Amino acid sequence: MNNLVKILDIYGQDYYVCSKCLGRLFAVLGSGLTNKTRGESLLLALTLELHRKIFSKEQDISNEGLEGIKILAKKANYIIAQNILRNKDIKFQQFDDSKKCYLCQGVFDNLNQYASKAMVESQEIEFENFLVGCSCDFIINKEDKFKSEFNLTYSESFKNHFNREVGKLIEKGITRPVEFKNPEILFIFNLYYEKFNLSLQINPLFIYGRYRKFERGIPQTHWFCRNCRGQGCKECNGTGKQYPTSVEEKISDLFVKYSKASDSKFHGAGREDIDARMLGSGRPFVLQLIQPKIRKLDLRKLEKKVNKKNKKKVEISNLKFSTRRKMINLKANAEFSKKIYRAFVEFDEDINQSIFKEKLNKLKEQLENKIILQKTPQRVLHRRADLTRKKKVFEINGSLINSKHANFTIKTIGGTYIKELINGDGGRTTPSLTEIFGFQCICKELDVLNVEY
Repeated sequence: MNNLVKILDIYGQDYYVCSKCLGRLFAVLGSGLTNKTRGESLLLALTLELHRKIFSKEQDISNEGLEGIKILAKKANYIIAQNILRNKDIKFQQFDDSKKCYLCQGVFDNLNQYASKAMVESQEIEFENFLVGCSCDFIINKEDKFKSEFNLTYSESFKNHFNREVGKLIEKGITRPVEFKNPEILFIFNLYYEKFNLSLQINPLFIYGRYRKFERGIPQTHWFCRNCRGQGCKECNGTGKQYPTSVEEKISDLFVKYSKASDSKFHGAGREDIDARMLGSGRPFVLQLIQPKIRKLDLRKLEKKVNKKNKKKVEISNLKFSTRRKMINLKANAEFSKKIYRAFVEFDEDINQSIFKEKLNKLKEQLENKIILQKTPQRVLHRRADLTRKKKVFEINGSLINSKHANFTIKTIGGTYIKELINGDGGRTTPSLTEIFGFQCICKELDVLNVEY
């Protein structure tokens, strides 16, 4: 059955399909056409073929042509077919004006209402590009059955058709382009034919930077109270937090305020212990602002505000706009970055300069450019899986302060537990300073001096 015969069969079975939907059913055929133009062209081609048959000397063929023209006049409401019959003074039944397109129920005759709704709802949101999406499972299921009934294999999906046409109208109205890969805002229409609701998905804004932490006792991210899990209790004084504040909170609050975001997420390139400082050039991070209504932020101004507010506690620098991909890479590559630490270590036994130099040489011999094995530290076993990790130490240096204390600088791969590298964690990290020195070594203070990224 050729396509023109299929079209006549569709209308002959009393399905009314508008020209836009008819064109969509054959969308693969004829590039560069709108579905409306394609549908009208198909109706014209079919009408011309049927009109030709009317002039046939064979009565059966002539009657076939006339009956086909009548079907298009009545059931497709096709004006050219109607004019042919009027010119021949042939009476025909008028189209039932109460009928709506079987496939779209008039959706494609009223696209302006969808575009207008999107433009009104987004007036107070700042965005440079957009994309249209829709949810319309009922319509799609109905259309799939229809296409199967008539074996229509050249069609385009209802979703694609709707999204494109509404997108064109919005683009014209707001003079901002459609963006398919990384739209800043997504208009999602939940359709049940002409009944619909609209939801706006404002995609996140990502900001890269580096932070330094000068005060010990501040975690990198917000911690819920272990007792109430954020609900508020006596142990946390009703705050729901394990610690009063965090690097995340000190940085993100102003960004959330100025971007009018609903929330934020903080992504660091690894993390330092709560009681460790982050010095040097700082640790890389990406701040993810969720549903920001303002995207054009003055990063230099915000940097100054954050630093002034958190003076001598937390400082940020090197701010620039980023992407989701860079955020993912930041987290994925954190354990492969190199980090330099400074550790203030206390010894369980007295030691002199001569012995210290001897021990330091052993440390270099057994640790530098060597792999160490670290089982998950006992101090974090309650929240992390008990695994054995292979980590590499690149360089270690030290200087004796007095018989009980020394400073060490240690360069390792990301994710190395430095405190356990020093104290051995009861043999769970090997080799360790405690193992090599032959007596207990305890890290009393730890600073991160550099994160190579």
